[in-house]
Amino acid sequence: MGGPTERAAARVVRFGDASAIGIARQRVRPPRGNEVLVRVTHAALGATDVLARRGGYVLQPVPGFVPGYDFVGVLETESAVSVALGLRTGARVAGVLPRMGAHATLLVLPPTYLVAVPDALSSEAAATVPLNGVTAALAVRYAGPAPRILIQGITGAVGALAAQLALSDGRTLFGTGTTPPPGLADGDPRLTLVDYRDPGWPAEVRERTGGGVEAAIDHTGSPLVREAVAPDGVVVRTAFAGRSGHERGDAVRGTAAAVARSRAHPREVVCSVPFWVLRKRVEYRRMLAGLLGDAAEGRLRAFAPEVYPFSAVWDAHRSAEARSAGRTVVLAMPGANGDAPHR
Repeated sequence: MGGPTERAAARVVRFGDASAIGIARQRVRPPRGNEVLVRVTHAALGATDVLARRGGYVLQPVPGFVPGYDFVGVLETESAVSVALGLRTGARVAGVLPRMGAHATLLVLPPTYLVAVPDALSSEAAATVPLNGVTAALAVRYAGPAPRILIQGITGAVGALAAQLALSDGRTLFGTGTTPPPGLADGDPRLTLVDYRDPGWPAEVRERTGGGVEAAIDHTGSPLVREAVAPDGVVVRTAFAGRSGHERGDAVRGTAAAVARSRAHPREVVCSVPFWVLRKRVEYRRMLAGLLGDAAEGRLRAFAPEVYPFSAVWDAHRSAEARSAGRTVVLAMPGANGDAPHR
């Protein structure tokens, strides 16, 4: 294969603050079989990447890895499978990896992880959708037909998308937060906000619903969430926040506890997007294509991209750590349009 044989990648050289990231030059092996080469133009940098850099992420227990789950890029090569999927050389594509590694200028991967990016959607905006959107959509799916859903952290990147998707299904929402998520105004009858700073908030939800909501989507692992759900309901755990310095151990214990409650009342479900993407490639591609299409048509509003050039990856990590309200940090790779910080 001709073309690039080397890439730049943001590598976690040790666990710690933003200075633990180093930009390394790495050789790129040629695609094999039906694999393709993607030139990454933009990649999201979120809370999971920050957690992994600090050493608190279960799926990255040792340094030396390249963070990043989702990306937008351009197809540099094609294969029989990519052509069958309608993806030819030069196509703009997006994807979620089953394992980290997206913060790099080139990726070699099966085309079954890729979907086309609609022409109406900028690459910067598209980069904010894949991981957050798939997590939100899968969590809503796991919530089942519940007419009322509690979303823990409804103003976060995943929570805001889950809220929009649930509302499009005609659900009624309860959310922990002090302000409505994008697309909802104060006083909207479809949403009731409860203040998570009040330890009595689960009792408030039970009182307002006559015994608890039918489902909850939670990213904290807090046992309080169960108290707000009816006994025959379901708690969908998308993450386990954990205590500072104990995140990895707390996540392991939280996951084990959730699995043990798979038949409890209320029951619990662990929403693990990397494993689902690996095992359910056809469903994943259909879901991601729909999310990107909805974003392009304005039916789904993801957080605005806060773009940093790849050369400022350290600043990007610091910004992601600060979690600016309503924004998702996006890395712009060399040569990408908009390769300048937007602050």
